Amino acid sequence: MRFYPSSIIVRFILPFFLALLLGWFPAVGQTVDQGNNLGVPLDIVFLIDISGSTGGILTSVRDKFWELQNEMSRLTPTANYRLGIVCMGRPSFKKENNYIKVISDLTDDIDAAAAPFFEIKDLTAPGNYHLGYGLDVALNDLSWSKNPDALKVIFVTGNGRAYSGPGCSKAIKTANEKGIIIHSLYFTAYDNKVEQDEWRDLASACGGKYFPIGLREPNIQFDKPYDNDLLLEACAMINTTYVPYGPEGQARYKAQTSLDEDAELQGENPFEARTFFKATELYQGENQSWDLVDLLIAGKMKDNINRKYLHGVLQHLSDGELRLHVTEMSYERGEYISIIKMLTTKREQYMRNVREKMMLYRYGTTFFGVMNRTMVDMAVSKGYVHEY
Repeated sequence: MRFYPSSIIVRFILPFFLALLLGWFPAVGQTVDQGNNLGVPLDIVFLIDISGSTGGILTSVRDKFWELQNEMSRLTPTANYRLGIVCMGRPSFKKENNYIKVISDLTDDIDAAAAPFFEIKDLTAPGNYHLGYGLDVALNDLSWSKNPDALKVIFVTGNGRAYSGPGCSKAIKTANEKGIIIHSLYFTAYDNKVEQDEWRDLASACGGKYFPIGLREPNIQFDKPYDNDLLLEACAMINTTYVPYGPEGQARYKAQTSLDEDAELQGENPFEARTFFKATELYQGENQSWDLVDLLIAGKMKDNINRKYLHGVLQHLSDGELRLHVTEMSYERGEYISIIKMLTTKREQYMRNVREKMMLYRYGTTFFGVMNRTMVDMAVSKGYVHEY
C-alpha cells in the first residue's frame, strides 16, 4: 500500500475551505447522514460457481466488485442494501458440505463481506457440486429480510447441469414461497444447449432473467479529470483516522488495509473504485462494531472502553483524552472524505459526459455489466432513483 506525506492538507486547504463556504461538502468532522432517509431493503446474494469449469470468473467478479458497490451508492434515497456471498465447487469446501460455503451472510458491512471473499485463492481447482445444494444454502442459511416490501434477489453465476443431483425443483418452490427472485448468469466457457436451457428455465420459474455472460471486457480508456495523486494520498490518509477497539478491532483494521492492497494490486481502476466507495454513505458509519470514530459519530461511544483492545499509547489515555483523540480523528476523516467527494464529483461528471461510450462498459455482457443493469433496474422498480 502506498503512503504519502501529510502535504495533502496544505495542497487542498484553500479549495477545501472554499468548498465549505459554498456549501459543496459536509463540515469538517461531519461524515454522512446515517440511515435517516433509507429506501426499502435490498437483499442481494451472489451465488458463484468457482469450480474448474468457470476459470476466470472469480477474477472478473473481484475486479469490478467495488464498481458494483459504487453503483449501489448512486441510488436515492440511500440504499438500504445488504450483500451476501455463497460460493460453490471448491474441494476445500468439503464433501460433507456438498462443496458449498457461505462466504458472508447478508450484511450492510460491505468490508465484512468482501474480506473473506478476496481471501479465496484464485486458482483453477477441479471441483464438483450440484446447483440444488447451493441454492438450498443461499435460500435457507442466510438472514433474509422479513420486511414484506423488501427486494430479495439471488444472482447465481456458473455453468453445469441445473437439474443434476437433487436438482432445483425444491429450491424453486422455496424461492417462490419466500419471495426471492433468482437471476441466472450462465458462464459460456463452452457451448451446451441443454445446460443453457435448464438455467433459463430456473430463472423463469423464479421471476428472474437468464443472461449468458463471458469474460471479455470492452477496451475503454478512462481519462483522469482529477488529481490522481491526491486521490491516492487521501485513500492512504483516511485509514489513519480509524481507531480500532474491541476483540475484532485490530483484525478488522488489518482487513480494511488488506482490501485496499488487493484493490491496488488489481490495477488503478479497481483501487480508485474502492477509494471512491469508502467515502460513500454505504461505507461511512458502517464500522461502528470496531471503529471508535464511527461509534462516536453515531452518538454511541461510552466512557468505559476496554483499554486492552486499544493500540499503543491509547491504552493509557483517560476517558476525556480518548474522547478528544477520537473527536480529532473524526475531524480529519471529514477532511479526507470531502477531498474524495470532490474528486468523485469530477469523475462522475466525466462519465456522464461520455455516457454513450460508457454504456458498453457499464451494461455489457460480463458479470459486471449484467449485475449493474439488473440491480439498478430492480432498485428503481422499488422506488429508488438512479442518479447517473
